[in-house]
Amino acid sequence: MRDIKKRSRNFLFIVSNLEKKHKVITYVSLLFLTVSTYFLRTENQKVKIDFATLKERNESLTRNMVIFNRNYENFPQPVWQKIKQGDEFIMKYVNPEYVNRIGHLFNYDKYEQIGKNNFENFGPSYGQKYQENDMSVSISGKELETIEETTDKDGKLIYIKSIKWRDINDNKDTLVYGMIKDFIKPEDINFEDKKSLN
Repeated sequence: MRDIKKRSRNFLFIVSNLEKKHKVITYVSLLFLTVSTYFLRTENQKVKIDFATLKERNESLTRNMVIFNRNYENFPQPVWQKIKQGDEFIMKYVNPEYVNRIGHLFNYDKYEQIGKNNFENFGPSYGQKYQENDMSVSISGKELETIEETTDKDGKLIYIKSIKWRDINDNKDTLVYGMIKDFIKPEDINFEDKKSLN
């Protein structure tokens, strides 16, 4: 037992002397930290490059969606397009008239809505109604004329009479288009329109 204690002390003494004379532990620690920092910096650069690439690709896809839907760019009615992904409907395109008439909901920046689902764009109450209508159109394939609630520039309740239709792109992507036909003030809504709200 004494032999083990003696060897341990000798070993610690030797390490201590080496540290005092040559600073071995300090240099090894510094070397380890330097190498770690280098690899972290390299990984950080890769993440920045990947992020920039994804951002550029996203902007390119967004520009392509505008080109793909250029037929609606000068259309006089507000038009939008959503893509079905799982149980969500992601906004892919809005035309300039949509931004002009509904833009107060998203600071008049059309890219603010693109890439978000119904609930992210319109909140839980309106989003649920839009979700149900979009799902109905995507499953049935039939056009749907509906009246949905929203708010005007002053935050007052207003109704939009819209039509929605489905398009299946290359037998894989389900696209739901919508067009606002008319804006209706609550006091101007008739009995038939009230029934379609329920």
